Amino acid sequence: MNDELVILGSGGGRHHIRTQYRATGGILYKFNGTQAHIDPGPGAIVRINQYKEDPTKTELFIVTHMHIDHFNDLCAVIEASREQLHDRNYNYFKKGTLITTEEVLTFVPNYHQTMLEHIIPFTQGEKVDFKGVEIVGTKTVHSKAEGFGVILKLEDYSIAFSSDTKVFDGFSKQFAGVDVLVLNLLRPDSIQCRRHVCTDEVIPYLNKITPPLKGLLITHFGSYMDSPFSPKNYIPSQIAKLREETNIKTIVAAEDGSKLKISSFL
Repeated sequence: MNDELVILGSGGGRHHIRTQYRATGGILYKFNGTQAHIDPGPGAIVRINQYKEDPTKTELFIVTHMHIDHFNDLCAVIEASREQLHDRNYNYFKKGTLITTEEVLTFVPNYHQTMLEHIIPFTQGEKVDFKGVEIVGTKTVHSKAEGFGVILKLEDYSIAFSSDTKVFDGFSKQFAGVDVLVLNLLRPDSIQCRRHVCTDEVIPYLNKITPPLKGLLITHFGSYMDSPFSPKNYIPSQIAKLREETNIKTIVAAEDGSKLKISSFL
């Protein structure tokens, strides 16, 4: 199996947007010969080149909500996904599928929307088929922004991307049967945030997922987790805590530029 995650940014929130201490370019997810770009935040197009990936291979764009660290570079990566924009008569070549919220679409110029082959307005609880892979929208509770997480159900495994969210009743149930969870974990230990999860509050919910997750990737770290403003890099201690206090076999922390085979989580 060659399916892979490429971390174009392990950071989230305004401090990393400003400093790029941790990059904010989102994730490339390569599956079934398809390349998807999930939440292309600021610097996405820079990072995809820095880490020697090919933006012209991207066929699927998923933007989970309208916050800058998730959608800022969307138009740039749409344009970069093709070697030619149009023919001699300025007829634009259509390529790619965008799955996002109605709210995000209000910020995408018609100029870029016309470049896409398919635009799918999407929200929590909806399902769509993409080349034989079922994509399911999961619930998020995150400020007033309209948003969703996603589960992709492939033949050999399933993978979920939580997006930004708090925990809530039903959080665990919606990931039942998921093999690998990519969890946005903004803060360490018990340092709570009204719009995100911290380690201590999410652990009981991770343990309620049945059957147990096979793999967990934590990412989208905020300034409290690791930055010039934090006393230290808390990520290693959070990995140790998660390994000790959950029943998940493989737990990995995202690092900028890391390329992770899905098979390593299964």
